[in-house]
Order: sequence, then C-alpha cells, then structure tokens
Amino acid sequence: MKEINYVSVSVRILVILMLLFIITAIGRKQYTKGYNAGIEVMQKKQQAEVARQQAALNKASANYEKQKEVSEVKQNERQTQVTKIVRVPVYTNVCLDASGVHIINEAISSR
Repeated sequence: MKEINYVSVSVRILVILMLLFIITAIGRKQYTKGYNAGIEVMQKKQQAEVARQQAALNKASANYEKQKEVSEVKQNERQTQVTKIVRVPVYTNVCLDASGVHIINEAISSR
C-alpha cells in the first residue's frame, strides 16, 4: 500500500484554496467596477433627461407668460375703450355709439 503524504496534500489543498480566493477577489473587483460604471452612465442619462424636461418646462412657462401679457394688454385696452365710450354723450334713444357696440361685441365673442 502506498502511504499518503499528508503534508503534500494539505499544501496542494491550500494552494487550490488560495487560487480560488484570488480568482473570487478579482471577479468581485471587476463586478464592482462594472456596476459602478453602469450607475455612473445611468446618472448621466438621468441628469440629461432632467435638464431636457426643465428646458421644456421653462419654454412652456415663457409661452404662458407671453400669452398672459397679451391677454392683460387686451383687457386693459377693453377697459380703456369702455371708459371712452361712457364719456361719449348718451342719448335717450341710443345707449351706445357704433364703436361702443362693436367693442362690446368683440369682448363677448372673444370669451
């Protein structure tokens, strides 16, 4: 019968375990590196999308403000025109002159 050299077997097992540990450590390092790179790419994409949406919101807000300003100018113009119409002498048989009726009809139709 052949004698088993326990020292040589234990050294071989130890070398194999060390190789497995090194391979596992290298694999873990590569996995972490790839994972972090993927997260970084996703964060950049997300930041770009947020910036794009913010630009769209700013543009919509600017358009709304322009429309609001035009609407306020029209409202102020109507109020000025109504004030002018009231200053025109009112006759008992006609309440408004032709321009006053025209302005009131425009105000009603624009609603």
